[in-house]
Amino acid sequence: MKVAFYYRSVNGGIRTHVEALTREFMQMGIEVKLINQYALGSFMLGNPSGGISYGFDFSLGKIKKEVEDCDILHIHHAATFSEFLLPFSSICSECNIINTFHIPAGNNFEGEFAKALIATLASLYEGRSKKFISVSSEIAADIQRYCIETETVVIPNGVDINHFRPRDSDIEGRKRKRGIYIGYLGRLSPEKNIINMIKAVKTVMSEPVYLKIAGTGPLYDRIKRLEDERIKVLGYVDDAASFYRSLDIFLLPSKLEAQPIALLEAMASGLPVIATDVGDNKYYVHGNGILCGTTVKEIGGAIEEMLHSDLEKMGKESRRIVEQGYSWDKIATRTLEVYKTIV
Repeated sequence: MKVAFYYRSVNGGIRTHVEALTREFMQMGIEVKLINQYALGSFMLGNPSGGISYGFDFSLGKIKKEVEDCDILHIHHAATFSEFLLPFSSICSECNIINTFHIPAGNNFEGEFAKALIATLASLYEGRSKKFISVSSEIAADIQRYCIETETVVIPNGVDINHFRPRDSDIEGRKRKRGIYIGYLGRLSPEKNIINMIKAVKTVMSEPVYLKIAGTGPLYDRIKRLEDERIKVLGYVDDAASFYRSLDIFLLPSKLEAQPIALLEAMASGLPVIATDVGDNKYYVHGNGILCGTTVKEIGGAIEEMLHSDLEKMGKESRRIVEQGYSWDKIATRTLEVYKTIV
């Protein structure tokens, strides 16, 4: 079997997902071809190294040539402008098409726009694709409401449980020595709600609490100016696993999410988690953390509650959850099972 992945290669969850599947498939003896915006010569708007960006091109001819010898073309949305044109080409009749939807959604204006984008893409490919895959149960339910001809299955993101692992030292011992370190890793952009997270941490006075922020994006300069003795903005970190192991609690304050890989990485690292109740977060926070709203008051309240919780017990539960069903080898196996139903 030979599979072509069509995807957008910028820092973020889509690239992590595709690279992990590629690695697992190659170990299974499956040949993989990668088609991204660079291979297509796309004109990139936004920040092509990370953050919000999109590739504009008219590259159906290139895509058709790339997939001539492939059994499956697996499209990971959002990729480039050609993904909107592809349903009208002969590629859909000449190659087995599968679509994975990674686009985050929520209940605010940006979230409603994302849902409309997902609806548009799903409608274009309905009846032309063999299967839809969604990394999010919430998004899958939306797709199934208006697309019944093409089956939708849920296959979430995964995590490398060997690379992301718990530290050896005791959480409570660290608390007694130097306070609690809360951390965030991800894109620094408006939908990630970083400003409210910073404000929330500054309201917590019951314990010595510090915040470490890792990542880059359009809000980096603004967020960097908010640094003080309790808030540190690190920018891009080369070793994400070590970053997680330097924390006591992981906080994901987003206004929009699908199924965030950073949450799984933090859980694999044995961290208790605080996550806003958006996207699929609620399916991953059970006995291992706290769900909250997106306001300063709600995030601050969750931090206060967490400080009075059994952090070590929650961290162990986080690790157990990802070991049980979210390692990349399990995700690759589930994806391959979908392939086998159409080839």
